[in-house]
Amino acid sequence: MSSTCTAETFVGDPRGWAEQQFGQCELGDTRRTRRLVDYAARQVAQPEASTNAVCGGDDIVAEGTYRWLRNPAIDPKAVAEGPFGVTARLCDSCAVVLAIQDTTTVAYSHAVADTLGTVTEIEGHRVAGILVHSTLMVDAQSREPLGLIDQQRWSRPVAEVGSKTKRQKATGKNKKRLYEEKESVKWEQATERMCGRLESSDNVITVCDREADIYEYLAYLIDKKHRFVVRSAQDRCLVTGKGHLFDMIAKQPVVGKRMVQISQRGLQRGTSKQKKRASRPARTSCMLVRAATVELARPARCNEGPESIRVSVVYLRERHTPKGEEPAEWLLLTTESIAGRRQVERIVEYYECRWLIEEFHKAWKSGCRIEFRRLQSLGNLERMMAVTATIAVRLLQIQALAKLRSTDSCTPILNTSQWQCLFAKMEPERPIPKRPPTIAWALEAIARLAGWRDTKRTGQVGWQTLWSGWAKLEELTEGWNLAARRS
Repeated sequence: MSSTCTAETFVGDPRGWAEQQFGQCELGDTRRTRRLVDYAARQVAQPEASTNAVCGGDDIVAEGTYRWLRNPAIDPKAVAEGPFGVTARLCDSCAVVLAIQDTTTVAYSHAVADTLGTVTEIEGHRVAGILVHSTLMVDAQSREPLGLIDQQRWSRPVAEVGSKTKRQKATGKNKKRLYEEKESVKWEQATERMCGRLESSDNVITVCDREADIYEYLAYLIDKKHRFVVRSAQDRCLVTGKGHLFDMIAKQPVVGKRMVQISQRGLQRGTSKQKKRASRPARTSCMLVRAATVELARPARCNEGPESIRVSVVYLRERHTPKGEEPAEWLLLTTESIAGRRQVERIVEYYECRWLIEEFHKAWKSGCRIEFRRLQSLGNLERMMAVTATIAVRLLQIQALAKLRSTDSCTPILNTSQWQCLFAKMEPERPIPKRPPTIAWALEAIARLAGWRDTKRTGQVGWQTLWSGWAKLEELTEGWNLAARRS
């Protein structure tokens, strides 16, 4: 099995991409599927634009699209199954695939908010919207996003948001809930649905942040022989030796050093679930690496499951911390081998890919502006979400092209009119070449259309810049084609 860059397929052909992703959706009527493909093709060409804008002023197309979005007979889950199936098939061709899970909130404040549940509370005020738990599949070798393979959406009833005491008073319940009744079972449910769509999960490693450090979930993964890398949040009791996990691993010998890019973080206001957290600037830090194999004891709160679970641990802690900052540290629980230094480094590399799902959330919210859609019911919003979530992944895939196929011809991503128009615009003093330029040149030229300059001398272009330039190229190419017809 080998890595392949899926992003280059149909990048310059929105309709071909839409047919690939949604053409097999079973919506009860082939006309509904055709309308879905047409809408997705229009929206992917302008991810940030409103539904009416992507219809290009065609009243008939706009009316048909809105009827599709408002049609209660169309199940949003059926819309999402098409892209999930495409992703599942791509996973078969990769040696190792990372299944990165995470939850985000999609908040709304317009009229529809009154019909939605609560996602959190900020400073005592209810925030209405939808919680979304996604599983993004990533090629571990190339770090290319392959696509979503699962997405679950829900809202919390108002009574279940806030402190434990508040929930008990509102619901009249004062007993411990079973694991299966808690929201945290979402991790296990997502894994089960993912495995149900794959031919085999032997090449899949689940990657999660600290929220997934749940004893029942870890025990489930081990019992089902699923591979995983999960960042620890709990200082668990040990069966092997005395004491707790963090103290034990901090005393282990250093097996290596690793430079880690610590991302910028904005100020986080306190919510019912999270504490207030100060902002921090981005920095590159030297981390000391330690590793061990341990047996974790079952927490006292658990009444079911194995009495202990055996996992490997990789621990990274910042060597020199800037004044006023807390030292950064990662404690990773895993089923992967830690027999040698390279194996330990590989586990860290797998976890470093987790940031891609954060980029997906950003692309979905900022690039597709999902929180600004003014549809008036939950069902309508969910149909929109099922389409735009797939578009958001495509934004990330385009960025991956610059690294994976930089020296290849740009023809897989731009048709003849597009690359010739782009060359004429960006190289006005030179004649248009007979042979198309490379992908690297094309993507840099597209970024320059959006005003990008390589001021940091990294050569790296973000997906937001690329997509802004791509939208401008679409407009230029339309004029280019019109001029060619008149000549």
